[in-house]
Amino acid sequence: MTLSIYSLFVLGAILACFTTPIVRFWAHKSGFVDCPNRARKVHKQEIPRLGGAAILFTYILVLVIGGLTVPGIKEILWGIEPFFGVVILGALVIFIIGVFDDLNRLSPRLKLSVEFVVVGIVVWGAGLSFENVEFLGFGTLEIPSVIGFGLACLWIVGMANAVNLIDGLDGLASGIVMLGLISISVTGYFEITPHSYVSWLSILLIGCILGFLVYNSRPASIFLGDCGSLTLGYLAGILALMGSFRIEGEINVMGNIRHEATIDGIFPLLAFALPITDCMFAICRRMLRGRSPFSPDMEHFHHRLMAKGLSHGRSVLVLWGVALTSSFVAVAAADGEGDKLTAILVFFGMGGFILLRYLGYFRLEFFGEGFVTLIKDRRNTKTAEQAVKEGEDFLSQMVSLEEIPNVLSTIARGIQFQAAEITFYRESGRLGINGEPDELTKVKSFNWRDRDQGGYYSRDNEFSVEFGITGRNYSYGKIKYVFMDGRNSLEVQDEILLERIHDAISSLSSRIRKSAVANG
Repeated sequence: MTLSIYSLFVLGAILACFTTPIVRFWAHKSGFVDCPNRARKVHKQEIPRLGGAAILFTYILVLVIGGLTVPGIKEILWGIEPFFGVVILGALVIFIIGVFDDLNRLSPRLKLSVEFVVVGIVVWGAGLSFENVEFLGFGTLEIPSVIGFGLACLWIVGMANAVNLIDGLDGLASGIVMLGLISISVTGYFEITPHSYVSWLSILLIGCILGFLVYNSRPASIFLGDCGSLTLGYLAGILALMGSFRIEGEINVMGNIRHEATIDGIFPLLAFALPITDCMFAICRRMLRGRSPFSPDMEHFHHRLMAKGLSHGRSVLVLWGVALTSSFVAVAAADGEGDKLTAILVFFGMGGFILLRYLGYFRLEFFGEGFVTLIKDRRNTKTAEQAVKEGEDFLSQMVSLEEIPNVLSTIARGIQFQAAEITFYRESGRLGINGEPDELTKVKSFNWRDRDQGGYYSRDNEFSVEFGITGRNYSYGKIKYVFMDGRNSLEVQDEILLERIHDAISSLSSRIRKSAVANG
């Protein structure tokens, strides 16, 4: 029996509907949950975050079934030139990187380095490099093969992380990727690209995402997690690159690439314009303010829409609408030339400018007083970032809790709190409890106070805030900060920086608990 691509699409959607609840149950039972008590979270309860597993493994299963029933899929998976088999192996590695990042936040530089190595092997093995770029339908730019290889790697890694960055609301990232894949499917269907199989691969992935969206759309009962958003972005980046080929280059598992391999340089940018633009603005915004480009914030497009008064669900629908529009524009641009293409890009560009201006970008007050404030913010931000980085380094080298007060002195130089109290929970003689603390839970407390804050101070200027210190399976304690500078709330960026310290203390607590268990 030979199944059609559309039958496999339906099969993928149905299988995803069945596998997602299984993954959700296992993730919740194993502690793979997204904690709501963090600065950038908009949900109110713990949500499992291993949804990427449901999509990826359903996609692989559907591809295997397709490989057994559809000769074309068999050829690209495990035939003479199994280039997409190489892509799937790469997806599994990217997924594993994401799982480690979900479990214990990896260093951004380490994560990016590994991603580039994996993607470099995939680009070489699957023959996804190029040497010519069509520019807006007006001509072809020839580039050295090394640059083509590097651009292909940069595009795929960039897409993986752009989707990861925009994954902030129920169903947002998965829906945006699905809508972008529609444009890739159409280019393959109408043979705009010589690689018609890219349409099959995109349609099958769309089916798996649709089944997952049943549980991921608002109100979501499972999230993609970093493992899911990175993997989806990786697959979308590769499929977009395949859909961009206009003159066929040889795709070979040994990496033999024809010199005439040519891509449409504008198509993938338009197909996924929303996550790409959001990522670029995030990097520029953070660097302008003196922060690391990897440092999270609450100024992504979806955050700004909600700040404008839109609800969670409406913000997602607005961004889905933008993603669908950019998908249609990408198809039109792929089939357009000259004046037609120019008109399409001007229309889309003006619409995008209006949306960005509505979200608060391109404000004139940036110049003048805004520029002076920016310089001051950069100085303060760098001080805070440096203090937190030193604190994280100290905590990563500790083997006991007694040294923590010394770390608080370092952190206080950047975040400007004047006192802190840390309470740790112990149960059965071991650090950490499984559940809520009670009067029977043994505690151990550490207090720290700024030496410059001795004597009397007015309680009117005091502001305190308390956070839990939790791991994947255990609650280790809580920490209370006291500010005496007259503030009445905690800035989001300060809260994000403090969460990095809480995560480091949680990792230290986990190491101490494991050591105690190992020593009996």
